[in-house]
Amino acid sequence: MAHDVFISYATSDKPIADAVCAGLEARGVACWIAPRDILPGVDWGAAIIDAITECRAMVLVFSSNANASKQIKREVERAVAKGVAIIPLRVEDVPLGKTLEYFISTQHWMDALSQPLEPHVARLAETVRALLARPSRTTDSGIGMTRPETRPRPAAAPAPPPPASSPLPSAPAPIPPAAPTPPVAFPSTASAGSSSPAPAALPPRRVRPGALIAIAAVVLGLIAVFMVSRGSAPQIVSVQFPLRFWANGQRAQGVVFFRTKRSDVVAARFEVISAANFNSFSFPIGAPGVKDGSAGFYLQTVVPQHVTLQATVIDAAGRSSPPVRFSFDTQAPPEPTPAPRGKATRRGFEVQSPNGYRFGVK
Repeated sequence: MAHDVFISYATSDKPIADAVCAGLEARGVACWIAPRDILPGVDWGAAIIDAITECRAMVLVFSSNANASKQIKREVERAVAKGVAIIPLRVEDVPLGKTLEYFISTQHWMDALSQPLEPHVARLAETVRALLARPSRTTDSGIGMTRPETRPRPAAAPAPPPPASSPLPSAPAPIPPAAPTPPVAFPSTASAGSSSPAPAALPPRRVRPGALIAIAAVVLGLIAVFMVSRGSAPQIVSVQFPLRFWANGQRAQGVVFFRTKRSDVVAARFEVISAANFNSFSFPIGAPGVKDGSAGFYLQTVVPQHVTLQATVIDAAGRSSPPVRFSFDTQAPPEPTPAPRGKATRRGFEVQSPNGYRFGVK
């Protein structure tokens, strides 16, 4: 599968990078992001180089974590070397480090410093689509593009001079018109010696205007059905949920952002992809007339485990969105420190030790 955009991010910024990837793909921009698009068994570095070479643009999620990431510095250096357009998306107000300043100090920045992230991702998608609509990077001189090749082309060999004995023609000789094709004679069905003339050719059949209108109506109806069925399913823009929380029965809050073009979104479904002890679930949303919205949910468990869920939203017509996966870890809470046993006395506090001795504290 061909990808349009390579998403470069630091590991600490993975929730933001996943939201950016989901928002771009919901708007028709094919993204490559690690580790999702690295096949098992493939060398990590080779997969990164192949993806950067294949994509026409790179979205850099820039933050203080990106400044300190050696992997991002390598990816940006390779993108500059291969003429890939780089779009820095600043999610934290920090200055460029020296290495990144060397490569992308002249690029146009996009700020995503305020919340929510969704409007910034929508503006980023418009920028990426406009960038992809431009000519290829071998001839473009825009952001991150290489200059056209300036090596001189070899001069064409001169045409041989005409013979001295033949003068140069002033104009090409006109092409004689083709001879008319003789009519084809069909054999007569009359017997030999009969004087009956051959049957006359049948006139061409004409299509009635009513039939043309009916055919055009059928074709337009099929096109309308195809256009309605295409792209009418709802879309999940992103799922925001904590990466880890305590496995002590406390609730962890999450939000699923969705978008629909036709029917209202009426329900959300979460299916378990992998977990030690977790169940799939669904809940109604009930957002009439809302085309771009969100729905909150919460999860809780008492089992420490790693959970991967797959989220989809369903509209009133029963159409389901493409699934979006997200993962989180639940950790066992720390053991509480036991308080000393004792009872209050008039003179102070009396403590009873585990071995049966009692003593008072004034």
